[in-house]
Amino acid sequence: MMRVMAKIYLVLLMFCLCGAAPARAVQIEEVTAPETGVKAWLVEDHRLPVISMQVAFRGGSEQDPADKQGLATLTMNLLTEGAGPYDAAAFQRMLTDRSISLSFDAGRDTLNGGLKCLSADKARAFDMLRLALTQPHFALRDVERLRAGQLAAVRQQIGDPDWQARYALFSEIYGAHPYGERHLGSTQTLQAITLDDIRHFAADHLARDNAIIAVAGDITPDDLAAALDRIFAGLPAQAKLTPIADVPDWGHFPPTVVKRAGTQTEIMFAMPGPKRDDPDWYAAQIANYILGGGGFASRLMHDVRDEKGLTYGIETLLAPADHGGLIIGEAAVDNPKVPEALATIRDTMRHFYDDGATGKEIAAAKDYLTGAMPLNLTSTDKIAAMLVAVQRDHLGRDYLDRYDGLIRGVTKDDVARAIDHWFDPDNVTDVMVGDPAASALRDAQIKEQVRQ
Repeated sequence: MMRVMAKIYLVLLMFCLCGAAPARAVQIEEVTAPETGVKAWLVEDHRLPVISMQVAFRGGSEQDPADKQGLATLTMNLLTEGAGPYDAAAFQRMLTDRSISLSFDAGRDTLNGGLKCLSADKARAFDMLRLALTQPHFALRDVERLRAGQLAAVRQQIGDPDWQARYALFSEIYGAHPYGERHLGSTQTLQAITLDDIRHFAADHLARDNAIIAVAGDITPDDLAAALDRIFAGLPAQAKLTPIADVPDWGHFPPTVVKRAGTQTEIMFAMPGPKRDDPDWYAAQIANYILGGGGFASRLMHDVRDEKGLTYGIETLLAPADHGGLIIGEAAVDNPKVPEALATIRDTMRHFYDDGATGKEIAAAKDYLTGAMPLNLTSTDKIAAMLVAVQRDHLGRDYLDRYDGLIRGVTKDDVARAIDHWFDPDNVTDVMVGDPAASALRDAQIKEQVRQ
């Protein structure tokens, strides 16, 4: 619940900016490496001697074989554990001595890397990134050490009711689709991963043709173009990705209860949502803000928390992915109050679906969404991350200039259409993790907690 309230605090902080003018548009230049043809978006800014680079490779943990879940995460974590002439300890010392931040992780749809350094150390920083991507050691002792760490993270994850709810929900709605798999893996799948699996995964998935690159800070286009050739020339020209189908259409599933001792029940609910390229995306953003995404300004927070005191916080969010989208919500509720909380959530959603949003609510949501955008552009690493996201979603280099207009141009009829399409309460699937009152178990399927 601390996580929920932290998000609510951030929403309130953003809301204070709602009346602010749009952020100064950043100047984005596309830079092409002369030899490899690798492209990157650059926001050149010499006010501070800092450079940030973000890299994403299309195809993330969705690429894990079902019997080797956790492979993408383990592989990406190993990239900074020794490369080129440096063993794991020496590699980390090189980063620390120059205050270079370099890290990798596996998302659902992309493999991600982030680099931040002083511009005076850019040659060394870029070389360390090059070595990590093209000459990782994957030494057996480092593999076993990180495998043990990932196993520990799996055990910790299993103890989190929020994760238990999310896994039960995703297993229900995604079934055998890769989106239902576990990015950290399980004790069984992690133990099944071999050194050859790791090497082949890196060789097949880190390539020039699926790389999305963005840079912000104290570097010129010419210097960046030369650096792109040095960094990425050693990668394969083309990735070997496993094709992933879109998530099959789905609607309502029966409620699921995962029995867990304790005084509270974690409630998670979801319904199909838009992908990022859906024509109703911006209208759905506004609708979601009004229903549950606006912190204390949302209807669910007002009805479930303020009016009835059934939870400390409740939120909903749009969760788009390459192969399917969700609208997902969550709240933690005292066990005896679960039936009333579920009924109140559904009543609020039904009223929202039947009656729609008011003009005042839509105006407030637009103010928030446009006012919050500058928070994504307050540092070089945030700017680089934003530029990667814009490229990943094929939004165009002029997206930041068009953003205010895209939000402000949404009409009340657009919002009504999005609500009618995406916010039908009859399509909601509920998962509860805890020991809710008996009446909440009616018509529910009972599942055991994941334990490995």
